[in-house]
Amino acid sequence: MGKIKVMLLFLIVLMGMKSANAQIDHLTPVSGIFDAYTFEFEYYSKVRNVLFQGLTDYPEIRFLVMPSFVPENVLDIEYDRENEKYYIVYHTCKEKIWENKNWQHVRVERYKKEIRKNSAEVVKLLFKNAISHTRYSEYEWGLDGANYYFTVSDTGQKSGTVWSPDDGTKMRRLVKIGYHLIELSQQKASIVELDDTLKAEIEKLTEELK
Repeated sequence: MGKIKVMLLFLIVLMGMKSANAQIDHLTPVSGIFDAYTFEFEYYSKVRNVLFQGLTDYPEIRFLVMPSFVPENVLDIEYDRENEKYYIVYHTCKEKIWENKNWQHVRVERYKKEIRKNSAEVVKLLFKNAISHTRYSEYEWGLDGANYYFTVSDTGQKSGTVWSPDDGTKMRRLVKIGYHLIELSQQKASIVELDDTLKAEIEKLTEELK
């Protein structure tokens, strides 16, 4: 019985939280190391050890996707100060780390290519504005979906998270932009540049999040 309760707690806390009024439209704070449950700390440590291997500790932006039932993945935009270039980097696990006894052996598919400076700066401003509105909310629990984490370099690393936002919300649009960036990171072009449509979409949301 105790084991069942623990597993239920795992599912409830990890799989996510959804707004009681179904209209949370902002990011919420990311729990610190001293606030996390033991199982959360262990899981997040595994994700860092496997998925984050080779990534900088100081990305310009980070979009981390922690789904309920499919593998974890993360997208960074990094700035190489030595070469004065920006790079878009995408890592995706080939299988889930969560509840995987062989998590140390999970393979990670990696993509990295240059991204135009102006494109990187447009995305960074969007993340900065979104994260600036991070605040606590009341929650109800959900099991099917994903936790999305957004990080920006802004006088240190600042982060916010959202659980599977509703269609029509600003946070859903923010998540979709994150997925657009993932698609760009996997294209054949040697240098990533935002097209006019995506750039306009980002700038519009950035303005709304001021």
